[in-house]
Amino acid sequence: MHRRFSEAVNAEFRFVDFRMRWQDRDKSILYRIVSWFVCAFTFKGKRDFDILLVDNLHFYPVIMKMLGLIRKKQKIVAHMGSHTLYFMYAHRFSKFTEWMHVQALKRYDIVICEGKMAEYLTKQILPVKTPKLYTIFNGIPEEHVPEEKYYTQNLNGKNILFMGHGPGENRLWYKGLDLMIASFDLAFKKDTELTFTIAGHWDDAVIAELLSSYDPVTKNAIKFVGQTSQLGQYTKDASLYLHCARGEAFGITILIAMAAGIPSLVSEWTGGKEVVEQVDNRFVVGLEKEKIAEKILWYFSLSPGEKKIISEKSMVVARTYTATKAVDFYKQTFLQIEKDFGF
Repeated sequence: MHRRFSEAVNAEFRFVDFRMRWQDRDKSILYRIVSWFVCAFTFKGKRDFDILLVDNLHFYPVIMKMLGLIRKKQKIVAHMGSHTLYFMYAHRFSKFTEWMHVQALKRYDIVICEGKMAEYLTKQILPVKTPKLYTIFNGIPEEHVPEEKYYTQNLNGKNILFMGHGPGENRLWYKGLDLMIASFDLAFKKDTELTFTIAGHWDDAVIAELLSSYDPVTKNAIKFVGQTSQLGQYTKDASLYLHCARGEAFGITILIAMAAGIPSLVSEWTGGKEVVEQVDNRFVVGLEKEKIAEKILWYFSLSPGEKKIISEKSMVVARTYTATKAVDFYKQTFLQIEKDFGF
């Protein structure tokens, strides 16, 4: 979706580490800093663009601005659609890394916030010197809009579903998978008919560590099914979707689950809560495992009629969040940016 957003505004694509590659490799901080400066000085045609659009918070566009390598009229724009803002807010980074990120964020001219939560976090992190903010939303890519045969057929069952990739511990923390499993364990102790299906790629070592402290009965109720492009085989069997993240900017899988008629329970630090709240704000919960477990049990205590109403409303609300609408709104946002900054 981020690529589609950029294509919609006729962006020319460049890798952020085009000279010294580090983004997908384990490189030292010194190597990364050198890469930032090398890329800043060797960025071809750096003065030819009106806008430098950056996916997430990167440093070398700031270096180009601070060293006068780009024109004053040029604007650097950060599209914030990841966990970075929450990691800054929650002090998840080291003090030095957090300081660096704050210094970078305040020097961007414009921040495109993917969802209302990202806007809120930016204002909390930079309450005094806040860049110009524009807030967008995300949508379900056409290939992931659930077909009718993949709508939930197990609404009155007790199978909880989560869809999200790792593979490692950093994403485990911000996706909240450890928290969801701990919450499931508490709920399972009171209702052993519950099951928890997790779709997505996770390292075997991460899975083993996650489950190591739980008893065999709980482990057997948790199913890691791995990566799949056929989410429908899991949405049709789901009774409740669980997505209690720590800073997920939006969460398209929440929209996919809701579009399949699956009531969705999310944390207050999951950006997709702005969609869930339109169905029922009781499905937004804090990050405490006890509260999440209580909500799980509360939901499964509802009558079939109540579940059906929530399911149908979830489907209606989520299906307004299409990729086409999201891309169109992104284009309109850029037109507004051009107008506001005189391009």
